[in-house]
Amino acid sequence: MKLGLVVGVVWSTKKVREINWCRMYIVQPISTSGEEIDTPLVVADPKNLAACGDKVIYVTSTDASQAFESGFAPVNASIVELVDKIV
Repeated sequence: MKLGLVVGVVWSTKKVREINWCRMYIVQPISTSGEEIDTPLVVADPKNLAACGDKVIYVTSTDASQAFESGFAPVNASIVELVDKIV
């Protein structure tokens, strides 16, 4: 699991069937102190949890596909939780 900040929205008029209803965001990976690390990436939000400005936990690789109810989607990263605060 990785920590990120939603910094933008990806708009697409055509998507594959498995993610047709899913929101897509640009997420900036951050450290626990809030510093930017790595480069931003496009992340799926299969449970429609996030909005711009939210801190989120996201997963990558096979875990990203498993975040969907169907158990499969052709994505590399998915949001799985919102972060209220970091202590």
